[in-house]
Amino acid sequence: MAGLAVIVPTLDEERTIRACLAAVGEEPGVEVVVSDGGSTDATAALVRAEFPGARVVAGPAGRGAQLNRGAAAATSDAYVFVHADCRLPVGWAAAVRAALAEPGTALGCFRLHTEPASSGGGAVARGWWRLLDLRGRGLGRPYGDQALFVTREVFAAVGGFPAIPLMEDVEFVRRCLRHGHLARLPLAVRTTARRFARRPLRARLCTATFPLLFRLGVSPHRLARWYGDVR
Repeated sequence: MAGLAVIVPTLDEERTIRACLAAVGEEPGVEVVVSDGGSTDATAALVRAEFPGARVVAGPAGRGAQLNRGAAAATSDAYVFVHADCRLPVGWAAAVRAALAEPGTALGCFRLHTEPASSGGGAVARGWWRLLDLRGRGLGRPYGDQALFVTREVFAAVGGFPAIPLMEDVEFVRRCLRHGHLARLPLAVRTTARRFARRPLRARLCTATFPLLFRLGVSPHRLARWYGDVR
C-alpha cells in the first residue's frame, strides 16, 4: 500500500482543525484534503495559512457529500476519513498500510477515546464516554468518528458514502463489509465530547437509539430532523 489520503470534512471548525491536522503530521506518502461545507468562520483560511501542504476543496454541506468530494480530489490508493474534532494516534500511517495490505481487508477503523469538551464533566459523564468507547474494542460495528479507512478500489465498488443526511457512516460500513472483513487497529483516535456537552441527555439518547432505528428502517432524513446539528 503506497499513498494514503486523509480526508477531513469541515463546517465552522476553526477551533478543532488545527489539532486534527497537526496529529496527521507530515508522513511520507500522505496527502491531506480538507473538504469544507461552506464555513463562515476562519476554517479554510487557517488551513491554507498553517498547513500549506493540505488541499482545501469546497462545496455544499453534508458529511457524506463532503467525504465523497474529498476522495474525488485525492490521488492516493487509499483513504482515511477523519472527523475534524478527532486526532489520529502516533504511528497511524504504518498501521493503516499494514492493515490494508492484509488479504481480505475491506475496511478498517481505530479504537476510540472520548475526551471532555471542556474541563469537568463529572463521574457520570466520564462513565458514559468510556461506555461509548467500548464499541471501538469490538462491540458492534464502527462509526465515522473511529477514522474509517478503505482502499480506493473498495470505495469505488460501494459508490462512496450514501447521499443521506445522517447515518452515512453506518450504511457505508455495511456496504464495505460485503467486500471483505473489518480490520480493527489497537491504536486509539481521540475525539471530543462536544455534542454531549451541548445537549447531554438528548445526545446520549440519540447515540444509543438512532443506529438501531436506522437499521429498523426509520428514514435518515427523519432522524436528522430529530438530531439537529450532527457535528
